[in-house]
Amino acid sequence: MPTPFTHLALAEEILRDGDLIPAARRLLTAQRGPFLLGNTAPDVQTVSGQPRHTTHFYRIPPTGERPAYETLFATHPALARAADLPPAQAAFVAGYIAHLLLDEMWLFAIFRRYFLGDWAPRPERHFVHNVLRTWLDRQDQAQLDGDIGGTLRRVEPHAWLPFVGDEYLRAWRDWLAEQLEPGHESQTAAVFARRMGRSPEEMEAVLRSPALMDERVFGRVPPATLDAFRREGRE
Repeated sequence: MPTPFTHLALAEEILRDGDLIPAARRLLTAQRGPFLLGNTAPDVQTVSGQPRHTTHFYRIPPTGERPAYETLFATHPALARAADLPPAQAAFVAGYIAHLLLDEMWLFAIFRRYFLGDWAPRPERHFVHNVLRTWLDRQDQAQLDGDIGGTLRRVEPHAWLPFVGDEYLRAWRDWLAEQLEPGHESQTAAVFARRMGRSPEEMEAVLRSPALMDERVFGRVPPATLDAFRREGRE
């Protein structure tokens, strides 16, 4: 449920600071591009038009207790056998799993805890949730390495997912990479606004006002909770 740029930022932190076994670190460092793309790939439904649960392997609200990655592996067992996959695909799948784990962490630690109550009508809760995600998205995009767009563009999927065509992964890759190039901006606020039937300007009015962010967002979700989420996400 974090945005692609938050997933990318945490993926970079995992590569740099995460508690990885040596073999995993060697693989993911050597295959950084596929690993980074994998960390965003469950959101490919943005361009493929698939229902969200067909790429994320869980529903909102959850209908069971099995982690999403276990559902993915049960549905597509070949993806669970990392040793049998080409290195680039193995790194991509590792990133995909990292995305699913982080999404479910957000679902339980942030979304269900702070946005499923009755403190406001559902559209307002949805709006505040998306403002929070967009704010984090911008913080994280500013921290990303300047070469990450080019790194993503050089990734070439080859039947890496049995449930998503390569053409959609390439379109998703290029859409992300373009936003990361000099002179381009994140499309996150525009995407969220369109989904909500709101204007991007409504989101920008809050995002650009520290007072409104404190009142409407951080007064609801304590920054310390967000910091704890990020620490756990790296682990």
